[in-house]
Amino acid sequence: MNRTLFPAAFLLTLSGSSISTDYDKLEAVRIETETVYTMETTDFSMTRDGEPVDAPWGRGGGGSEEVRTVVQVDRVVERQDGAPSVIRRSFELIEGSSARERGEEVFESERECPLSEVTLELSLDDEGDVIAEVVEGGEPDDDALLEGHSLTLALDAFLPEGDIDEGDRWDLEAEAVLRALSLDLDAALFPEPEREDDWGGEGRRGRGGRGGGRMGGGSTSALFKQAEWEGEATLIAMEEDVDGETCVVIQIELEASGDLQEPEFRGRRDDDVLVRPAGATPPVESTYEIELEGRIAFSRELGRPVEGEVEGTILTERNIERSRGESSMTISTVREGTFTWTVALSDLDE
Repeated sequence: MNRTLFPAAFLLTLSGSSISTDYDKLEAVRIETETVYTMETTDFSMTRDGEPVDAPWGRGGGGSEEVRTVVQVDRVVERQDGAPSVIRRSFELIEGSSARERGEEVFESERECPLSEVTLELSLDDEGDVIAEVVEGGEPDDDALLEGHSLTLALDAFLPEGDIDEGDRWDLEAEAVLRALSLDLDAALFPEPEREDDWGGEGRRGRGGRGGGRMGGGSTSALFKQAEWEGEATLIAMEEDVDGETCVVIQIELEASGDLQEPEFRGRRDDDVLVRPAGATPPVESTYEIELEGRIAFSRELGRPVEGEVEGTILTERNIERSRGESSMTISTVREGTFTWTVALSDLDE
């Protein structure tokens, strides 16, 4: 992992102190987040009745990239007992794009993001649940896009509870991982588009071309939402200089592994999963492994996180068998990729 994001400049060590966002200090903060998923087929094999069959694109290739960018401004409107009770959240920019290769062709698309340039007012109802109301911009057609929002910063999920010293560790539950990486809001910020029946419609272009057609699900981001996460955080520095701010630095280690969920079968190959052809039996083996690490910087003076980075590797393996009459076919696919997530928080210049 690139360690140059947080230059080392250790100062006087503090101990036994609490690290949590101070919402009495927080007025308005801009949060810029970029998430990049890449995947590539590193091995592909197919046999028919026990005899090898050559794939038209060879044993490897089939790369894909998915990029998601969110720029939002959170303004604390009201507080109660040191916690925000009303927030104005302006989504200045939400963009999602993807590109995938098959042979000599590249398929590109941009994700429709209805909450881009929309401002929400988030408040609590009598039962303490978050209510989202559109106060600027277009009202989304789907009310589900207004669900799941939180009044607090996503990075709060990575912070420890209570007093903590340098070297202390704490577990990160799956819910905390989804929250901190904003995967819990993925369906609201990047709702799934409608599928096309095949690759031959509008939006198909040659290498380097760009089309307006939509590409279906099966994305790596969907895998991250479904993954069975485990994680650990370690306070590795009580004082470190980060772009001129004296910060607490927390190391993040995350991993997930298990069986891949069955895709929606349409008899074709999708973004980074092999979709089962009609008449196929379920995959004999279908697994994934994800290993990530990163760091979070928290400014004591500002009373909030200032930046973070998490990156790592992805591996998926799929083995499919199908039979029709006396004929049988096996398909094996190995895909490897990377995940990069960066976030920067800055005070808003009014």
